[in-house]
Amino acid sequence: MATDQVSFYDESLKKQIEGSFTSDGKSIHVSSAYGVKSVPYGDLGAIIDYDAQVLLVKKILSELARDPGSGKFKDLSQQNEPMQKPELGGGGGWGFSGGSGANP
Repeated sequence: MATDQVSFYDESLKKQIEGSFTSDGKSIHVSSAYGVKSVPYGDLGAIIDYDAQVLLVKKILSELARDPGSGKFKDLSQQNEPMQKPELGGGGGWGFSGGSGANP
């Protein structure tokens, strides 16, 4: 399986998107900095030529760039990011209820 590179400017995202893809005859496997995704050939319809593959890959790369959570991340530090968000300060918001903190 040969790996092909794709690079294009996405007008809606206003940025350059790059990625690569391989085909095993049954599916197209797309990977980029935003994640990886595999798509069966059934999504291409009746025409399965190289140009149709590239168009599908561009669509998938744009989707991954818009919603990085839709692909499997290679970068584990991005997966751990939500664990760091509770550090907002202000203290005491973790399941405590009741007014000013003074006991009657």
